[in-house]
Amino acid sequence: MSRDHVSHADLVRFADERVNLKRDDASDLRAQANRLRDRLETYLADHPDFALRKMMLSGSLAKGTALKSISDIDVGCYVSSDTAPEKISDLVDWLAKKLETAFPNFKPEQIKRKTYSVGVNFISTGNEVDIVPILYAGDPQWRGDLVSQDTGEKLMTSVPMHLDFIRKRKNANDKHFAQVVRFMKFWSQLIKQQDESFRFKSFMIELIVAYLADRGLVLSDYPSALGRSSLL
Repeated sequence: MSRDHVSHADLVRFADERVNLKRDDASDLRAQANRLRDRLETYLADHPDFALRKMMLSGSLAKGTALKSISDIDVGCYVSSDTAPEKISDLVDWLAKKLETAFPNFKPEQIKRKTYSVGVNFISTGNEVDIVPILYAGDPQWRGDLVSQDTGEKLMTSVPMHLDFIRKRKNANDKHFAQVVRFMKFWSQLIKQQDESFRFKSFMIELIVAYLADRGLVLSDYPSALGRSSLL
């Protein structure tokens, strides 16, 4: 007799096989980003007036919501707002030159200027760290400004505050908050493959799941949680 629904256990198996980044793989990627951060901090110790202030692992890898298909490692790079240009194309080029100075052992082709970030490629693994500049003026909670690639407008952000926001929801919902986020991100990727005009940022997915969890949605039953999320 056939079943007419997908069970929680079905989704757990599907997540393990198709959705989730394996723990060991996530650890390897984090270690790679941390090595880059440590190199910068070593350089900053010798050059305290250098305009790059700090690198912080951000995005899905830092939040524990990365998919199996992760293609790059997101890192926020805080830069002194009083010396960095504000036009995004100039800012990206400026950041790339600063990274070339801080990491002289990198080959020129390893540091790539992109639309709103700088990609740093590790030859040994083929992994790429996507470094996004954040204009920073010394806020103790690491608030700073991203620059929109579309409009040039500034958008205030804080990597530590974002991570703390997600950490609190994960602590309140065990492993289930991150898993529901990953399911929704996986679905979003499938839709984007079918429709290039589809837009649904991962950050918005996190906010939706957080909103529902804060208002009592039970995330431990995946079919029910995903069904309720789709009704928002």
